[in-house]
Amino acid sequence: METRSMILRLAAIAAAAALIGCDNSVTISPAYLGVVISPRPISIPVGGTMVFTGTVSNNLSTPLWSFLDSTYANNIGTLTPISGSSDTILYTAPSTPPIYAQTPSGITQGSVTLNVTTTSPPGTSIPVVGDSVSFVVTSPSVAVTLTPAAATVALNSTAQFIGYAVGNLNNTLTWYANGYLGGAVPVPLSSPVTYTYPYGTIDSAGTYVAPSSMPSSGNTVTINIISQADPTKTASAVVTLH
Repeated sequence: METRSMILRLAAIAAAAALIGCDNSVTISPAYLGVVISPRPISIPVGGTMVFTGTVSNNLSTPLWSFLDSTYANNIGTLTPISGSSDTILYTAPSTPPIYAQTPSGITQGSVTLNVTTTSPPGTSIPVVGDSVSFVVTSPSVAVTLTPAAATVALNSTAQFIGYAVGNLNNTLTWYANGYLGGAVPVPLSSPVTYTYPYGTIDSAGTYVAPSSMPSSGNTVTINIISQADPTKTASAVVTLH
């Protein structure tokens, strides 16, 4: 999909850059300047490097590089200019996958989004259409985190947990309530299989819904998350019902 998007972007840039009449004598100024990033990696390992190129449609303006919402991350790597090459930049990945204190829209934990834009030529006000590419920072070991570590929840009410796994292209988590997937407890000897939810429910977004009555096991429920990429990596939180 990204390749097709890039092709369409380049085609649009070319079409907007010059409209030539039948006699090849009439040229219309471009409707906008476009910038395209290459390559477009899916992942980069921790500590790894990659050279990115920003191709500007007029071949004159200089690409301007930045990270998306870098203020929310603990470390997302560095950008270093390459001597003698105004359209390229050297990216160096951080030593650990980035963690965002506040996850910006469109960004997942452990990933980086690199942006590029440019400026209009002097004396013009041509609009600029930038580009961006997102990639996962992978590591040899998956890290899993769940917050908050404890919560007090009234019966039949909700609480929100935030869980994430970083270090792998597959950052999907499996959620459990008291050891049951999503909190679903199978009812034995029933056909078809039915389920009860004595400990409440927990969905893949981390939304916990407490049961309407106190479980027979007591007033605490343990929420667990497990990395699908590495099932040995887990985290847990304790819910106290009241």
